[in-house]
Amino acid sequence: MRFVSRLGLTLCCLPLLMGAAVYRWVDPDGVVNYTQLKPEGVEAELVTADTGRRVPAPAPPSTADAESTEGQDRLSENQQRMLADLRAAETERQEQIAKVREANCQRARDVLARLTSRGRIRVVGDDGVERVMAEEERQQRIDESQRSVALNCAETASR
Repeated sequence: MRFVSRLGLTLCCLPLLMGAAVYRWVDPDGVVNYTQLKPEGVEAELVTADTGRRVPAPAPPSTADAESTEGQDRLSENQQRMLADLRAAETERQEQIAKVREANCQRARDVLARLTSRGRIRVVGDDGVERVMAEEERQQRIDESQRSVALNCAETASR
């Protein structure tokens, strides 16, 4: 019986233990740190959390928010350089993706043209023997090529 009463008392006190103070501070390199003890000689902000209340997830930032300079005033020069580098890398990555899609688009169109322009198509099998492609296999490859054209050529057509 004592065990049950002690367990109950411990469970009742648990929410009080969860309300421990947490401090947020930024070091000279711009790294955000969280500690339970207030650091000395550094400006720290006390973080408060409302427990027991559901908080809706924040909406993902839009591209307009990402491009805004509102929050950049608080960034150090190093952080601003890093942000500029990240944006440049993202632009380069998007350009590379566009080039790959254009190449895939052209390849899929070429395959589709070859499959639809001829009646009988000869292929070399895995065993190295040349054979005539069955009509069912040809139709299946035409369908795959059409899906590939739809997937890879949609962006290039809108440019």
